[in-house]
Amino acid sequence: MIRSKSIGDRSFEVINYTLLTILGIMFFYPILYQLAISFSSAQAVSAHKVFVWPVEPTLKSYTKVFETGKIIRAYKNTLYYTAFGTILQLIGTTFIAYPLSKRRLFGRRGISFFFYFTNVFNGGMIPTFLVVRNLGMIDTVWALVIPGCISVYYAIVLRTNFEAIPSDLEEAAKIDGLGNWSILLRVYVPLSKGIYAALTLFFAVGFWNSYVQPLIYLNDDTKFTLQMLLRNIVLQGQMTDIGAGASNNQDLGTNTDTLKAACIMVVMLPIMCVYPFIQKYFVKGIMIGAVKG
Repeated sequence: MIRSKSIGDRSFEVINYTLLTILGIMFFYPILYQLAISFSSAQAVSAHKVFVWPVEPTLKSYTKVFETGKIIRAYKNTLYYTAFGTILQLIGTTFIAYPLSKRRLFGRRGISFFFYFTNVFNGGMIPTFLVVRNLGMIDTVWALVIPGCISVYYAIVLRTNFEAIPSDLEEAAKIDGLGNWSILLRVYVPLSKGIYAALTLFFAVGFWNSYVQPLIYLNDDTKFTLQMLLRNIVLQGQMTDIGAGASNNQDLGTNTDTLKAACIMVVMLPIMCVYPFIQKYFVKGIMIGAVKG
């Protein structure tokens, strides 16, 4: 027997859908607005005719953005930092999570507390900068990846996943003559593909969107990331970074607003393309992370 929904249930659903719709519009409209501006003509944007859809569609802003090599170089730098940093962070997180998942590890509680303590209390920005500078890592990729190569929170998440794997599999692997390294690489890692996919996405998005670290540690503009280049363009108005010194000339079909919008969309595009395909792994990562212990 199917029970009909009460007035209270229907009211609850209506309120939920209404609030979610409003929130969705609030989050999505700024992206849609910037996308419309980036494809609109300078005259239409200056006349405030653009709201949702492009007016007098044109690709001149994107053409202008890619005319200079700076944004291409920033793309290469960001991809390199993201790939290298993600791999290093996955390795570091695994090296922390795997031993801590073993109850036979001597001093397991103390070691876990040590890592957790550093996650809650740290030296802060200035001491970290001094350490990085004294190690000679300023203006190098190491300054961006070494300070954060171990994520304590995600190490706890991965440890919880390892603990959920039956110990019988490890015992069977030992009977077959496998050592600790082989057990980790041939048993635990293959059985944790879902959580590794989630962690890879978390780490990659973190490095891709990283802004503070490049701002502090990078001085050479040839090593700037996309976020640094975007900051210079949007906040400081350095349109010469994309070769647009005369971008306010309406005859060129672009202006400062259209070029800024085009740069924003170029920076967002890779992550927007990746998210829909890996979004399902977020649920697994969140579920495992919610049952830490």
